[in-house]
Amino acid sequence: MQFEIIAIEAGVSRVVLSGRADAAAVDGVEAALNAQIHASGGHVVLDLAGVPFMGSLGIRLLISLARTVARRSARIAMTGVQPQVLEVFETMALLDLIPHAPDHEAALALLAG
Repeated sequence: MQFEIIAIEAGVSRVVLSGRADAAAVDGVEAALNAQIHASGGHVVLDLAGVPFMGSLGIRLLISLARTVARRSARIAMTGVQPQVLEVFETMALLDLIPHAPDHEAALALLAG
């Protein structure tokens, strides 16, 4: 799993995740990703278009990111979630914690609202 953080506008970062979010991959990026999210400040759009699989540790990572963002009174939203991953998120009720938008613009609207 790889990640890239891009400042897209004042107070909003786009976090692009790619690759399988399985145990080995999450262990390799979790600390660095959390630290960079914490340091970035502001709202976060998670772009998961490049994530074909989300295991339990990947879900834990997303919950951890959501908590990090919430601690600084910011919002987080997801976009680009592949159908099989979205089904897992719906089953786990993860969408109650991190809302999903069909595209980037809709995710930005969720953060604004």
